Formats: sequence, structure tokens, C-alpha cells
Amino acid sequence: MTSNTKTRPELTIRPATPDDVAALTALSYKTIRAKYPPIIGSETVEGYIASGAVPKYYDERNAWLSVAEIDGEPVGAVALMDHEIHLMMVTLDHHRQGIGEALLRHGEAALFATHERIELQTFRDNLQAVNFYTKHGWTPVREYPMAETGIAMLTMQKQRH
Repeated sequence: MTSNTKTRPELTIRPATPDDVAALTALSYKTIRAKYPPIIGSETVEGYIASGAVPKYYDERNAWLSVAEIDGEPVGAVALMDHEIHLMMVTLDHHRQGIGEALLRHGEAALFATHERIELQTFRDNLQAVNFYTKHGWTPVREYPMAETGIAMLTMQKQRH
């Protein structure tokens, strides 16, 4: 008798390399174009993508990035800087599969090794992200407009227990 049970591919989180920039840029473009227009507007999204900021971010901050991958394919990333989670991104094809939670746990563990309080920023109106972070013990502490665009941002914090 054979089993039809599918085994779940193994998720690994590893330090980023310069070879990851193209794959992370592609997954970010896909996610940003699908998720952010209702939050920040299509014109802002396309302007941001056209600016070249995404590959530049991944290239310049490569040393601070960890990549989540399944079967050798990057499916997400987290960037840690100082006492904050500076970026978290998971490809749309892998949303709601525990990858964001794994990246968040990875980032929190690394930051709490040296900090009592950690922070992150998110778009205030990105309710999916705000709810995700709140569910994982983060607390909104400050709302402010992004300097360049006036888009409402939210600073969230978490204390080490």
C-alpha cells in the first residue's frame, strides 16, 4: 500500500549572498505590485519600483539579510539593523504557510540576543501586516507620516520577556 501523503518541503533560513539580489528583487516586485497599490497607490508603487530602490536595498544591505528558502528557491527575507526588523518580505506564492512567522522568530531571536526592546515600521493601512505583528506580540507605539510621501506609517515594538 502506498501513501498519498504529501511531505511539506523543508524551509531553511540562511544568510543572504550577493547572488540572492535578483531573486529577492523579483519576489519583492511581485509582492509589492500585488499588495501595496490599495495601501499606498499604484503610482507610488510603480515610482518606487522604477527608482531602482529595491535591488539597491538588497545589494547595499546584503550583510544584514537572511533568506528563507524552500528547495533552494528564495521565498522570503528579513533584514535586521540595529534594534529593528528593517524589512520582512515573503513571496505571494508562499503567503500563509508559516514562512513569515519563521522569519519573524528568526529576526526576534537575533535582535533579542543584544536588545531588550526591538522595533519595526509598517504601513499603518497594511492591516494584514499590522494584524500579523500584533498576533505575534508586537504593540503599536507611534503613528507618523512618511517624510517623502506623507503615507501613514506605524512603529511597533516588542519587549524581551
